[in-house]
Amino acid sequence: MQNKWVKIFFAASLAFTLAFVSTAVYKKFTAPRENHGKSICKEEIKLDGEQKEKIKRIIKQFRISLLEYKQDILDKRIAIIEAMSDTEFNLEDIEKKTKELNERENQLNLLFVDTLIRLNALLEPGQRLNFLYQLSQDWFFIDNKDKK
Repeated sequence: MQNKWVKIFFAASLAFTLAFVSTAVYKKFTAPRENHGKSICKEEIKLDGEQKEKIKRIIKQFRISLLEYKQDILDKRIAIIEAMSDTEFNLEDIEKKTKELNERENQLNLLFVDTLIRLNALLEPGQRLNFLYQLSQDWFFIDNKDKK
């Protein structure tokens, strides 16, 4: 009888914890940010026509490559899972597949950094500062609660 109450207590505790965490995460990521999409810096990124066209081309190339990399990474992850699901799996084979997956993920990271460098090279110093600031807001969820 006591074992039943312990299970009920743990189930209720788990449910309350999940509800609390999910509510906190939901509020964090859905709360409107006052400056979302806007730069706090004094100047916005003002691109001329040539810069816009070059940036569009670079981003388009990156997005196409990104899709290919993501699909390949997903295929490699599935191959690892399938290899592990075999009752007599080969550890060396799984290690080889894991190394291939890691190499592909590293290649994607290098492509991303290369794209940022190429974009950065098109910008003037003031534009770079605003670009990096806006990028950091999106990446690191910097909100400006302190600055009003």
